[in-house]
Amino acid sequence: MPGWLRWCCFPARLGCGVLLALAAIGVGMPAREAMAAQPDIDPCDTPQSHQFDFWVGDWRVFDARTGQVVAFDHVEKLAHGCIVQQNLTLITDLYRRPDVSYRLFGIGVNRFDGERWLELWADNQWGAIALSGKPEDGKAMVMTTLIPSRKRDLRLVWETQADGSVRTLQYVAPAGSGKWELYGDLIYRPNR
Repeated sequence: MPGWLRWCCFPARLGCGVLLALAAIGVGMPAREAMAAQPDIDPCDTPQSHQFDFWVGDWRVFDARTGQVVAFDHVEKLAHGCIVQQNLTLITDLYRRPDVSYRLFGIGVNRFDGERWLELWADNQWGAIALSGKPEDGKAMVMTTLIPSRKRDLRLVWETQADGSVRTLQYVAPAGSGKWELYGDLIYRPNR
């Protein structure tokens, strides 16, 4: 293997398999063989990459204020454990935009980038948002918007509970103000 290719395939770098396949084409080796020949590297088997494992599962989501089931959420790890994907389906009108006739559905894609967690969220009503964060102050995870959305900042706080549930607190603030107000309090319980 050429020296430049060994450097590119250092475990902390991504895309090693693609580079191996491209290099193999240049030397006449089939891409399939090159992909199979790459070392078994698992860049996402680090303590930080497991910080969101508490959230993986199938959940019934309750509004903490009313005790009502408001959604179902399927959270899974994908791509050798590198990606935590959320699929949230609301079964009530909580978070429904007033000008639409259907309920909210959204997808969140989360990944540890080597320094912090990043989340990209998109839904069928309010748009898309990017957040970043990490565990802090005894909380399982705290994420805050990278760029304001609709002239406001969003902060999400996940707290694991002794009974195996997860509490998610949702805060909003006028963009850049840091004046957080609680607008959502959800309890995730395993959907058994």
